Amino acid sequence: MSEQMEGYVELSIETGQKLNVDLIIARGISNIENQIRFSQNKIDINKQWDSKKIELVIVVDENRLSISEFSPTSDKNVKERVEATVKFTKKMGVSPFFQGVEEKISKYPKQDWLADTKIQDYREKAPDDVNASIDTAISAGGVRIAGSYLFGDKTIYLKSSAGPSGSYAGTYYNFTVRAFQDELDASGQGLACGRIPFNAEQEILAAGERAGHFSKLHKGAKQAKRGKYDIIMNPAVAADLLGRIPAMANPLMILMGRSALGDKMGEKLGPDYVSVEDNGLQKDGLRSSPFDIEGTPRQNTPIFKDGVLINFLHNTTTAKMAGGTSTGNGELIRFGMGTKFLGPTPTSLVFNNGDHSFEELLEGSGPAVFVTCNWYTRFTSVISTEYSTIPRDAAFIVENGELSQPIKNFRISDNLLRQFTNIGAMGNDRVQVKWWEIMHPTWIGSVRVKDCRITTATQ
Repeated sequence: MSEQMEGYVELSIETGQKLNVDLIIARGISNIENQIRFSQNKIDINKQWDSKKIELVIVVDENRLSISEFSPTSDKNVKERVEATVKFTKKMGVSPFFQGVEEKISKYPKQDWLADTKIQDYREKAPDDVNASIDTAISAGGVRIAGSYLFGDKTIYLKSSAGPSGSYAGTYYNFTVRAFQDELDASGQGLACGRIPFNAEQEILAAGERAGHFSKLHKGAKQAKRGKYDIIMNPAVAADLLGRIPAMANPLMILMGRSALGDKMGEKLGPDYVSVEDNGLQKDGLRSSPFDIEGTPRQNTPIFKDGVLINFLHNTTTAKMAGGTSTGNGELIRFGMGTKFLGPTPTSLVFNNGDHSFEELLEGSGPAVFVTCNWYTRFTSVISTEYSTIPRDAAFIVENGELSQPIKNFRISDNLLRQFTNIGAMGNDRVQVKWWEIMHPTWIGSVRVKDCRITTATQ
């Protein structure tokens, strides 16, 4: 851990307390991140950033609250930034949404799997993994390969004037590869993410193989026909769409009119064979950690049990408002440019692993479509969950239990709550998914959803 960053965090707390604030939380984050970008079958960019920041939560006059962040450069700079934030906080209006933070001092479990001890060696090895994935994608049928690879390590130090403090180190990786044919419409995608980059080689190779394989299969895609279909979603699509439902089990989102679950507690919204939990201790989870922003220990919280909504996620404030206890999901949540709230947010959304192989998901009567990727999911209404999304990369008509005609140029235009209810079968190929379309890391397999609406452009 960076001793300098730890010192800056301690200094932030001391400065705030000397100014007689009611509360100050300081979280220092040191991050060394690498990015490798590649296109036209070769690496274009290999960069590294070394960044440091301190996030502050300050409360004065009992419930005037502000949240800020800055890059510390010296002791003098830290003191000046804390003093300026306190002065700004005193000018803030009274917050209607603050009921305190964690005060209990806890002993956090040691989690050795959070950090890759070979991360420094891996920085030399990473380009070889990327090039191997490119070669694998070409061998599987891809012609032009592109993508990006982010990986790095973080050290975090947290201290709260309310009592809790703690620190930990973690590493991460997130790999995206797309393969194209000579015709632009024929493309495939592969994803891989997790905590230990040094052990990621096989997943990165498999992602390249999937991208190349599906781009080749997608050659000759024809215009899709509108209508009702069963949709077999691969894990990336299922995470983006179905994963949004448990993510709505959030009191802050309900208060802001951004959740459909406000009046659904205790209701059966999915089939018996669908359960979802938020596990802040999930091994290999990208957001797993010993504690949240308030210093509350992370935990495993069931959200759906046998299809029934049984819990919301809480930080201290929302728990007090609901008459319960924090689930260890406190975080600084960003809305728009520069706006942050202190509230609950998911860590790892973990769906139960299903009982069906991918081949079994393809079986069934009636028309069906297999979708491997989607972009630009947009809601007509978050409350009603009416939405549309654009499938990208490979998609296929499913006939007689097999992938047949590749298709293109269509939207999935439907209702997420209805689709959650209409989950027909869960695949046993559960993986962690996180990329730009998916806000929260989600563990889910391929899923078959019954009677979904596909639309196409009109002439």
